[in-house]
Amino acid sequence: MGELAPAEAAPQAAPAADRSHYVFLSGALSGIVEGLSIQPLELLKTRFQINPGQPLQLLPTIRDVLREGGFLQFYRGGLPEIVGLIPRATAALSTLEFSQRELRRANGGVLSGAGGYISGALSGVSEGLAFQPFQVIKVRLMAKEHLGRYRNSWDCLGKVLREEGPAALTAGLGPTMWRNTIWNSIYYGTMHQLSDAGGLLTPIENPVLAVARTIVVGTGVGMLATCFNAPFDVVKSRFQALLPEDRAARGYTGTLTTLRRIYLEEGPRALYKGFVPKALRLGIGQTIGLLVFQNSIRVFGAEDVNSSS
Repeated sequence: MGELAPAEAAPQAAPAADRSHYVFLSGALSGIVEGLSIQPLELLKTRFQINPGQPLQLLPTIRDVLREGGFLQFYRGGLPEIVGLIPRATAALSTLEFSQRELRRANGGVLSGAGGYISGALSGVSEGLAFQPFQVIKVRLMAKEHLGRYRNSWDCLGKVLREEGPAALTAGLGPTMWRNTIWNSIYYGTMHQLSDAGGLLTPIENPVLAVARTIVVGTGVGMLATCFNAPFDVVKSRFQALLPEDRAARGYTGTLTTLRRIYLEEGPRALYKGFVPKALRLGIGQTIGLLVFQNSIRVFGAEDVNSSS
């Protein structure tokens, strides 16, 4: 008798490294879900920030928006926002995931507290670069003073390019980078510190309660991070809402000089205009996006095998 053939090895799942493209797909999915979830808060936040007069009140502003075009008016500017959230979330969350993997490998398989904050800051850089042009179009469409100027997103893009040139799509890039790196570093770093994987929060077996707790905790952490980056977001929105000649007339040049000008001319409260809808938008939106991302890469089998989560 001949020798028995060796038993066939059981098929093994492809390693996570071979499934890296699913990380990018998960980021895109999270961007779509996040955008659809928080667009009304995004419009309210932008209206609050670009108003140079007395701070707007929440309920009167909601009534104004409804009078302008009904509930769908809350989604004005939503196309560039939601479409832009796809590359934004893909860039930010992929950068977050891959940088955490590298920092974890460099530290014996454990992501340190400092590593969590560093990877968050890195994600803010890629997010700002990917999202910047979409933000300019979104703010122009949302600005009350531009109602009737642009028919839709494509018309706005065409007019901006023709009348102001391609460089107009980089308006506000400086404060955008400040805003994103500060917020992402605080948010993702703190969420890592609080995570179930060796963090301060103990695991919850019930999946519904676990998601609910993550949203509540994420919203709280997001509001904390917003305290530090809100002034830069106001500057960003002012840069992007105004035409170049209007920015020059108001003396809005560099990020820090504009920050100082708004502070001196309008007071410290002006630097926190739109804080409530912004904090809710970021806290809820980013947490929903992070949950979609984490669960998507888990479903696709693209998790980091060295991750302790």
